[in-house]
Amino acid sequence: MELFDSHCHLTDPAYKNRHEEIITRAQANNVKYFLTVGLNVTDSKLAVKTAENFSGVFCSIGIHPHDTDNATENDIKELEKLACHKKVKAIGETGLDFYRNYSTHQNQEKFFNLQIELAKQLDLPLVIHIRNAYLEAKSILLKHQYFRGVIHCYSGDESFAHWAISQGFFISFTGVITYHNFRSQNLIKKIPKNHLLIETDAPYLSPEPMRGKVNEPAFIKYTAYALAKIKETSYEDICYFTTQNALMLFNIS
Repeated sequence: MELFDSHCHLTDPAYKNRHEEIITRAQANNVKYFLTVGLNVTDSKLAVKTAENFSGVFCSIGIHPHDTDNATENDIKELEKLACHKKVKAIGETGLDFYRNYSTHQNQEKFFNLQIELAKQLDLPLVIHIRNAYLEAKSILLKHQYFRGVIHCYSGDESFAHWAISQGFFISFTGVITYHNFRSQNLIKKIPKNHLLIETDAPYLSPEPMRGKVNEPAFIKYTAYALAKIKETSYEDICYFTTQNALMLFNIS
């Protein structure tokens, strides 16, 4: 019955001075493992510090596509230094977001390329964010020939999901799958169990019946229940294989 929240943001201001409360409540709801994900160098340093302070909390360090206009190549060197910490299990959140366009496409692509190379050099998986840029992301990944990681908060089509899985990527879903207007159940049915992860993306994307509240890792159980219904399996089965998948991907024993 153990759960792994494979993507959350415990460093978000929504949780300021509340880490113990948030993590304790999650643990009471059978969440044993957490990956708190960095959005830039400053946030990644906070992610490492947070992971240091709590058992079961691990972290990913990276530069989110939204933050790439403010990034420098020296930031990649800082990430490389941070990666030496034993609680660092992945590089990211990196990728491309051509929907919000908070940073130029040129800078997003530049730092996606740099972070893929860093992950490859360090033999770490990638935590990848893609929105309205699936073809561009695929082209970059093919160039590097590095396919170890997870496509988080998946919003792409069946074709990209099939390609990503064929290369070895995991696909992760959030509380969005609990929404009444969610229309990708058939896609999820076709994804093999051994390529699926679940996440909260907390404090964002609160699942039903918690919509309107600040999301937190304790709520991942609602995503697990929804996934069990879609996959026509038991809640216990979902807990088991999504946790085992995440432990394997992030090399946690």
